[in-house]
Amino acid sequence: MNQILVLDSTLREGAQAPKVRFSHEQALQLAGGLNHLGVDFIEYSPIVSERSAKTAKDLLNAGYKSNVILHGRALQSDIDLLLKLDPQWIAIYLSTSQVHLEHKLHMSQEDALGLAQKSIEYAKAHGVKLRFTCEDASRTGAGDLLQFARAASDAGADRISITDTVGVMTPSRMFTLVSNVREALPSIGLDLHCHNDLGLALANCLAGIEAGADCIHTSVNGAGERAGIPKLAEVVMALQVLYEQRQEMKADELPKLSRLFSQITGLASDPFSPVVGENVFRHKGGTHLGAVLKTDGHAYEAFSPNALGLHRRVVVGEYSGKNVVRYLSESLGLQLTDEQVQKALIRLKEKEGDRFEFEV
Repeated sequence: MNQILVLDSTLREGAQAPKVRFSHEQALQLAGGLNHLGVDFIEYSPIVSERSAKTAKDLLNAGYKSNVILHGRALQSDIDLLLKLDPQWIAIYLSTSQVHLEHKLHMSQEDALGLAQKSIEYAKAHGVKLRFTCEDASRTGAGDLLQFARAASDAGADRISITDTVGVMTPSRMFTLVSNVREALPSIGLDLHCHNDLGLALANCLAGIEAGADCIHTSVNGAGERAGIPKLAEVVMALQVLYEQRQEMKADELPKLSRLFSQITGLASDPFSPVVGENVFRHKGGTHLGAVLKTDGHAYEAFSPNALGLHRRVVVGEYSGKNVVRYLSESLGLQLTDEQVQKALIRLKEKEGDRFEFEV
């Protein structure tokens, strides 16, 4: 498997979520954190307003190691606006499914293919690197999608984005779809932009990279249209833990970015959210907790909290066992006997609920 790239679209896809809006300063703050984390692309759309165009210019001039990629439609007017900002990378999108072509664009497939090729050739003539996005690719016929992918490649696109725009793919279907495109175009870069309407966005992306794609689109806390897209934190940790890739990415930035997004938007993160949720390293069950303490977490943790700059926490209460009482006794220098440990345990269980928690 080639090295998998990570694109963050918080400032584009995330900004399309209800109740989400970033000021100029907030956009730069988030982008700075993403750059420090080490994402490969930071996606932004400058065509919304004059204010967004200014933000795009400042993002491009910030000197990030991450590539800033500007996003717009496959129209000459949008491309001209993007080119005016002098980017290295741009992304243009065009619907490819029959339902979109008929009801959104009111355009035949032949005309859409012509527009895609013309737009890509126009942009590439100005010296930029370009990603072409097949919007609603997952509902585009297999043969039709290959036609668009080949046309984009022939016109000079550097990358092609395969999208599950309404989140209806399964991992097996995504594997087959990406395999077909990869077989037809063995050397072009392939992005995956998957929506989470049925909770399968991350699984579909992982299936896609196993089939030959090499870039996953993410956002902080999964923000985006409707149910959003894969969470940045989940993708980074999946690559590091499951595929032993991208160890250079600074995972301890992930909780910080999650908190920053919540502070800016007022949208709290789910405590059960993988990787950055407050419950991820909180342990409560008795036998479960005993194994955690004996193995430094390995028995019940997929990865160490140290990787994220976090700490393990123990919840003490009616579900606690003698192991946690002994641990507390030793940690506090109490040297409780077995009988005293048992008495303390009985008292803990006399009252329902959690009594307290502490950091390990």
